[in-house]
Amino acid sequence: IAFENVSFRYSDGAECVLEGVSFTCEPGKTTAIIGSTGSGKSTVLSLVPRFYEPTSGSLRLGSHDMADLSVEQVRAQTAFVFEEAVLFSGSVRENVLMGVADQYEGGTFDEDYPGGDELEATLNTALKLAACEFAYELPQGLDTIIGEEGLSLSGGQRQRLSLARALAKRPSVLLLDDPFSALDVDTEERIINGLREGLEGLGGATTLLTAHRPSTVALADRVLLMVDGTITAEGTHAELMESSEQYRRLMTMEEG
Repeated sequence: IAFENVSFRYSDGAECVLEGVSFTCEPGKTTAIIGSTGSGKSTVLSLVPRFYEPTSGSLRLGSHDMADLSVEQVRAQTAFVFEEAVLFSGSVRENVLMGVADQYEGGTFDEDYPGGDELEATLNTALKLAACEFAYELPQGLDTIIGEEGLSLSGGQRQRLSLARALAKRPSVLLLDDPFSALDVDTEERIINGLREGLEGLGGATTLLTAHRPSTVALADRVLLMVDGTITAEGTHAELMESSEQYRRLMTMEEG
C-alpha cells in the first residue's frame, strides 16, 4: 500500500482531515499509525478499502493506482477489523466463515469453490492465528450460537473472533483499527507475531494498524506519528522513543 501526497476533507469547505500524507507499507510488514484523538489515523485506514476517496493525491495497491481498480477489486484484497467487534447472531463457524463461503454445507457446483475440508482447515487456522482456542470449549464448540453482537462473549473474545473472520478471507492487506484494546499483552504479542509469520496460507498480509498501547506499537515493524492530519515522524518504536519528544510524550501518556 502506498499513499502519495494524499489529502482528504469530508466535504467541500470542511477542514482538511489529512494533508500531504505520503508513506509506503512494505509487503508482509506491520506498520502502526500513532496519534492523539482526531489526528487522522483512522481516516487513513478508511481510505484504503475506499470507504472514502482522497480529495487529492493517490493511493496505490501493489503496482495499481486504486483509482483504476473497482471498489469490489480493492475490497476483495482487504479486510478491516474495528475496535468494536462486529458479530452476528449465529454459530462461531458461521461468523468466522461469513463472506468466505455463502454456503458452508453442501458447497456449490463451481469447481473453484473451496470444498468442505478446505473451508474447515481455513476456519481452524484462522481461529488459531487469532488465539481463539476458547471457541472449542464453548458448550457446542464451533456450533455454539453466540447471540446478537456476541454479547454472550467477553470483549476480548469478540475482538479475536472478528479478527479470525478477517483472516479467513485471506486478505493481501489487513487493516486493524485498535483491535486489541481488550486483550492482555501476552495474547496481543502472540497474535501480532503470528500474523507476521503466517500459518498454512493465512496471515503474512501487509498490515496497517492504529493503536494506543505502547505494547502494541512496539511490535510493529515501522511506526508513523500523525499530528493534525500529517505525518511528522517515522521509524521503529525504539527509534522514535529516542528521537521524538512528541512521540515519547504520547507513549508515556498512554502508559498512564
